[in-house]
Amino acid sequence: MKLVICICTYNRNSSLIKCLRSINHLYKVLNVKIEIIIVDNSIKYNSFKLVKKIKKSFKYKIIQLHEKRRGIVYARNRCLKEAKKINPKFISFFDDDCIIDRFWLKNVFKVKKYTNAEILTGPQMPLRKGSSSKSNLINYSHFFEKKYKNSINKVNWAASNNIFLEYDIIKKHNLLFDKTLNKFGIGEDQLFFSKLNNYGYKIYWSKTIKVFETIHKHRQNLSWLISRSFRLGVLGHYIDMNIYGKPTGFMINYLKCIYYFIKASSCIFLFFNIKFQTQLLNYFSRFLGRLVGPFVLKRIDFFRK
Repeated sequence: MKLVICICTYNRNSSLIKCLRSINHLYKVLNVKIEIIIVDNSIKYNSFKLVKKIKKSFKYKIIQLHEKRRGIVYARNRCLKEAKKINPKFISFFDDDCIIDRFWLKNVFKVKKYTNAEILTGPQMPLRKGSSSKSNLINYSHFFEKKYKNSINKVNWAASNNIFLEYDIIKKHNLLFDKTLNKFGIGEDQLFFSKLNNYGYKIYWSKTIKVFETIHKHRQNLSWLISRSFRLGVLGHYIDMNIYGKPTGFMINYLKCIYYFIKASSCIFLFFNIKFQTQLLNYFSRFLGRLVGPFVLKRIDFFRK
């Protein structure tokens, strides 16, 4: 059975090579044949020569593609277009800055057998090295990483930074990532997997299906957290309306808007604590995005070319 691993990349050659090497060192699972699709979304196709150089010594077939239309949605949809030609049993997505745990694939099939789920995901953990682990700077990415008490949990959606699923369910519903969300740079995976959840497919999160993420400097800046939370709020109503329909989705958006306002208000009394200061800004930004989202979605554009 064939597994296609999809990686979209944009000017991250060094981390991309590290990601590929971690795939090359995956614990081998019998009868699983891996092929890798790399879609470079940079203008100058920066990764081409570097990847071509390591292909000769690589265990698995690597397909290199260049998507000139800028944006993660176009890149991910190019992966799906190429996967359609291969028609694999399974498909997976990773970010280009991920280091995949050596036992990721082994654990995927272990959890799949236990849950009988069509879609599996897991945590993206910060990769700390040297001085970065001793730094007082906060990695604000972890505010967006879901935390669970149990080691295995049924969830409503998953992110495409660490995902494994049966390819037939994509083919059956002819699914693509939503182009409307391209200008946000986020959210297209939430909508994609929320739709699959709505179709009745099971999505399970397991702490053993893990990848490690490089800590980027810009994500240690509070303004990044505020901007990302606001974007998630703005696009949230669009996702709700796609999943539940316009009237219900509109109502759900404002119920969530009230929820984030209450969460932000609850942090005011603990404002002296840096963690609660950050959470207040996180929740308030999400509240504000939800509040104005239905009115500014078409006019707003966060996209950077």
